[in-house]
Amino acid sequence: MSMHTVIIADDEQWIVEGIKAAVGWAKYGFEVVGDAEDGQAALDLIEALRPTLVFTDIKMPVMNGLELIQQGKAVSPDTLFVVLSGHAEFAYAQKAINYGTFGYCLKPFEIDEIHGMLARIAQHLASSAKKTASSHSYELYEAVCAGDLDRVGLFLDRKGMPVSPRTPVVPVVVQGPHAPPAAGGASFLSFPMSRRRHGYLMEDRRKAAFLQGLSGGSRPIECGVGVGPALTDVRELDAALEAASLAAYGMFATGQPGVYPAAPPVERPIEDKLREIAQTLERKDRLGFISAMDSTKERFRNGSFTIKEAYVLYTSVLYLFPREGPKPGGRFFEGYEQLYYRYGTAEAMVDDLVTMTLESLTEGIEAVESRISHKKVKEIVLYIRNRFNQELSIQSLSEQFYLSPNYLCQLFKKEVGETIVEHISRQRIEYACKLLEETGLSIYQVGEKCGFHDYFYFTRIFKRYRKMTPTQYRERA
Repeated sequence: MSMHTVIIADDEQWIVEGIKAAVGWAKYGFEVVGDAEDGQAALDLIEALRPTLVFTDIKMPVMNGLELIQQGKAVSPDTLFVVLSGHAEFAYAQKAINYGTFGYCLKPFEIDEIHGMLARIAQHLASSAKKTASSHSYELYEAVCAGDLDRVGLFLDRKGMPVSPRTPVVPVVVQGPHAPPAAGGASFLSFPMSRRRHGYLMEDRRKAAFLQGLSGGSRPIECGVGVGPALTDVRELDAALEAASLAAYGMFATGQPGVYPAAPPVERPIEDKLREIAQTLERKDRLGFISAMDSTKERFRNGSFTIKEAYVLYTSVLYLFPREGPKPGGRFFEGYEQLYYRYGTAEAMVDDLVTMTLESLTEGIEAVESRISHKKVKEIVLYIRNRFNQELSIQSLSEQFYLSPNYLCQLFKKEVGETIVEHISRQRIEYACKLLEETGLSIYQVGEKCGFHDYFYFTRIFKRYRKMTPTQYRERA
């Protein structure tokens, strides 16, 4: 059995030698055939050896890892890339994902992590090898992925759909749980892109009729439909098809099926949101984390964030946990499709991340719960813990947990040792102390984040519990 070939590109030779020696390459069917200390040398090796797989660092002399991936794919389209990234270069690793890398490994490495990556790549390669190219429906997409423009042009000419300024062509990608029905007959070309993603090409003038045919007229569209920009040159097809593919994932981001035109690339401030999330996790700020994730869900719902941001958010939150100690039970995904298959919507993904992460942010909760024997009261305490900065009342809690207000108050006081109002106020003040110690927020902002919308009321309650004002507390801390 022939081995899959591997090249390692990293300017730190000790890392290269360490990976070569410690990883069980042969076990997964791989063999390291070369290594390079700069991007240009790595590119020369890729062109000469056409390896199956390249592990590349981001920061290297002469040519960085991102440039290597772009140029490496041009000279060897079938080569897979895995990014080696440190925490400091994580933003660059995010960009690398957009360039179509298979995945990335975070420094410092765990050998099991690299072994897991090799196992997934071996499985991917074995699956790809089983696909047959006998069907003409695969021919176009294979030529596009390979960058074979001559073959693409000949295929389109042969099918009576030449691309020119006089006859602009539009790509449409349909993403959904089932293969979409045929819509429009011979007026378009269709081709599978994956198990649940189908591509279509049609003349621009036939686009409206095609989209209407997809929905069956009166029946609403039940999938995500991405409409790419019209192209007048076959060289634009790859980028236009990619834009349509990303647009089709609009259903994942917003949770709503429908037609999504490809939007021009814009800078989306996911880094700001990641920074906010990282800070809440570093402070073990349970409520701040929930709030940050709730606002992230809104960014997905209104279309501000796409599946690109979803992928970065998912992998970032998992990586924000330390290598030692509690870790969330999530798994990493190599691409958008796996994320889509697993969750269906960005909101479901965010909710799962919150659930996994809160299991690791239990500081101080077990001590309170251990004193409580009543299961329903335990649930109420946890519910308050996650929402005490919101509008909470005895009436709303009684409706939420199907208890009468009087019985709820008696039961809570008996189990917890304080009234519901006292418990909520104490939670808010403890959180205020944390924010006063660990952030530079103003006193008014701290009060708002804790659920107090009146500055003077916040100060009065704070003084009742801490025997000093918030300002005095901060100065003392």
